Amino acid sequence: MSDIPSISDSVRALLEGQLSRRKFMKRMSALGFAASAGTVLADVVLAQDTAGPDNDSRQLGNLTGGELMAEFLSDWDVQYIFGLGGSEEVGFLDALVDKPDLQYILAIHESSAMAMADGYAKSSGKTAFINLHSVAGASYALGQMVNSFKDRTPLVITVGRQSTDIRGSNAFLEAVNLHMLPGPYSRWNWDVLRSDSIPEVLRRAFLISRLPPSGPTFLTFSKDLWEETVAAAEIISPSRSIVDASLHADEKVIKTLADMLIAAKFPLLIAGRELSQYGGAEPLVAIAELLGVSVMSDVPASHSPLVFPTTHPNYGGHFSLDPNLSDDYDLFWSIGGTMFTLFRRPSQPLVRSAASIVHTSIDGQQIGRNYPLDLAVVGRSDLILSALLEELRSRDLPSARIANRQRVIAAGHEARRKRLAERASAVWEQTPIAPERLAVELNQRLASDALVVCELATSDLYVWQYLDFAVGTAGRRHITSSGGCLGWGTGAAIGAKIAQPGKPVVLLVGDGSFQFGIQALWSAARYKVPVAIIIWNNNSYQANRRALHNYGKRAAATGKYIGCYLGSPDIDNVQIARGYGVQGERVDDPDKLG
Repeated sequence: MSDIPSISDSVRALLEGQLSRRKFMKRMSALGFAASAGTVLADVVLAQDTAGPDNDSRQLGNLTGGELMAEFLSDWDVQYIFGLGGSEEVGFLDALVDKPDLQYILAIHESSAMAMADGYAKSSGKTAFINLHSVAGASYALGQMVNSFKDRTPLVITVGRQSTDIRGSNAFLEAVNLHMLPGPYSRWNWDVLRSDSIPEVLRRAFLISRLPPSGPTFLTFSKDLWEETVAAAEIISPSRSIVDASLHADEKVIKTLADMLIAAKFPLLIAGRELSQYGGAEPLVAIAELLGVSVMSDVPASHSPLVFPTTHPNYGGHFSLDPNLSDDYDLFWSIGGTMFTLFRRPSQPLVRSAASIVHTSIDGQQIGRNYPLDLAVVGRSDLILSALLEELRSRDLPSARIANRQRVIAAGHEARRKRLAERASAVWEQTPIAPERLAVELNQRLASDALVVCELATSDLYVWQYLDFAVGTAGRRHITSSGGCLGWGTGAAIGAKIAQPGKPVVLLVGDGSFQFGIQALWSAARYKVPVAIIIWNNNSYQANRRALHNYGKRAAATGKYIGCYLGSPDIDNVQIARGYGVQGERVDDPDKLG
């Protein structure tokens, strides 16, 4: 222990900004302090310091731009860098040699790096950090960037480019306006102009990525900016960079919404994607029970995660897929959904014209986009639902109407589950394995607190219908992507496990989707990330085959579905996985599923 600095030396380094809070706590642990005691001590020391503004920033100098960037990431409590660097990024990569607190998670394809970062951000609630190489790496990553933008996942993406002294000469891998490559799929794009501005630009990127509606930010760095020495720069503390994004609904609006729900004969509530990111499932369950109302998931094409407990008697399945429990609902409320993400324009509006329509979302661009509204509210779902629950509990409610409505809803819920069970029973002994049976078997065997990452283009239907999901962080959680760019699932599952090492993580992925992200297996093996991957193999791009069949012309008549079949030769996913250092097996017999 003689090599460990004393408590007084560590306190002095913390106060002078030479030691991050996280490193201070590690030193205290090495000196014998419990983790909780080290945390308290750090808080007390910082609270007692009266040095003023110096306490909220750190002055640094005589560092390379890459070292400055590494120091920023440490100060901002970034633990993982997901990346695939190259020659342009050496100034940053070299700076990581002496930064053991920053773990570089290497991918062998940029798409995998992006997907891992996305899964990490969704599971941890933190902004994920990515480092890529030039126009080549950024281009390979673009599909997963689209997915992250669609899901509003907070990411900071950094990309190296040619040095400033050669830009404009058509140099190798030079790209004009590289920082604009993501176009509309980034919340903010910027080409860093000075090495001493690196902390300032990174701070801005982290802030923008988190502000609702959150999403990726994209920065490019000329090679020399990471390599040249910075005489002086300032890193502003995260504590001075906190933006209160608690978008509360006005009290008058909450009262109006309560009035509408109480007056309605049969309200229908739709639980959208934002509840997965911002929370609100718990008060939504309480509201459903208090009012006796039906709650459904968003339309299937949204590929939204299931956020309402699927075994709850007030759960009605998916809107526009499962039969509504009442064809004459008179109030429709979309909570944190897009209203709606669809494959094609419907022949008639999905929402009854006679119903009052309410839409609440953190994203003002979505509200009122496709439907006229009787009440529109920009705000966070958890705050709106919590305020509404408090308001409803103060009201006199029509108990007889609520009780009658609850009986109808509960009966509909049981009828739906019985219908699905009968459907699974009818195909139980089928070979190849029926997707209904696979889903039922999985539901019986998956841990109750598992993170279930799902990338199934067509078979997700069976996940929605047969897997049970709960509420809150302790229960089984559903993680999805709505962007539609294949190859997300494998990397996302790995990122989710890195974020939640204590929870089982299972990936359910189609055989077509799996081919787009298969390189991520290497990263799982390299970093010993235990993830279970279950491939739903139908030897085809089933979504394309179904679309051709529904088109109803020559393909349907002849059974020749051009560009859909993935056999001849069959892809041996087990052997491919072994090549990446991952063991697997193929299951064809339904009786061997257990």
